[in-house]
Amino acid sequence: MTTREAFEKWYEVDCYPREHSNWFRLDSDGDYEFDEVQYAWRTWQAATDAALEKAAGVCVDISAHQLTFQQRKSAATCAEAIRALKDET
Repeated sequence: MTTREAFEKWYEVDCYPREHSNWFRLDSDGDYEFDEVQYAWRTWQAATDAALEKAAGVCVDISAHQLTFQQRKSAATCAEAIRALKDET
């Protein structure tokens, strides 16, 4: 599931007013046509990015305390993989 799919699923369950059936229509720029959905999406992205960066930081901290090169490399690879998740939409 992409980040956008997770957002839309959450929005549909927790925020979705039933009077509209097209809340998730996108404009030509890829933004949501409804401002309130777009604002919620931007907030979702910022919160997700912050959480992923915090998780990556844990890997970096672990890396600093490992004894072997391979352990440090594995922890650094973990941090890179977590940060790459930020680019998924």
